[in-house]
Amino acid sequence: MTRIILLRHGQSVINATQQTQSVFCGQFDTPLTEPGRQQAQSAGRQLSDRRLYRISHVVSSQLPRAVETLQLVLQWLSPAPTRLAGHAGFNERSLGIFEGRSEQEVFEEYPQYRDDPELRNFRADFQQRVPGGENLREVQQRTMRALTEILPFVSEDLLIVAHCQSIRCLIAGLTGCDEATALQLHVPNAEPLLLELTPAGCWKQTDAA
Repeated sequence: MTRIILLRHGQSVINATQQTQSVFCGQFDTPLTEPGRQQAQSAGRQLSDRRLYRISHVVSSQLPRAVETLQLVLQWLSPAPTRLAGHAGFNERSLGIFEGRSEQEVFEEYPQYRDDPELRNFRADFQQRVPGGENLREVQQRTMRALTEILPFVSEDLLIVAHCQSIRCLIAGLTGCDEATALQLHVPNAEPLLLELTPAGCWKQTDAA
């Protein structure tokens, strides 16, 4: 196995809601929208090209939006790859007690998470977190542990369907990029991101076909 394909789930209901109202999602259960399902189908068509991809194993996070995305992608893959059990290690970063709540509601109750520079970057930070939630350092540690568990069983390309922050953390953990660079990584819905293992044994991100 020389490549890892990282795929963020298709557009979710909360993703769509963010266009008009800020809602904290994290691990909150939010289903795919119809455009999100179409995005997943499109990703499946792209990944089905055996001239470009040889996916032998697939895995997703345990969150329903990632599970459904993988199910839609699998409809296009032949021969069918081995599907590994959904892994909590690839779940999105937890936002603890804020999950499923609007930004307005949260900041009215917890204004310090809007105003205090030691707290207000909790949405995407390697140190800051909310009560009951995670920071990105913790997410990176668990995503890398999950990948280490899986890799010995993979023979060719591995497809991981996960989430914006967990994918950023995996890329940072594998490529060794710094935290500032990781936070700037663009992770669009249902567009494959490709990592290749170089002859020197280092991972690098390359353009997906």
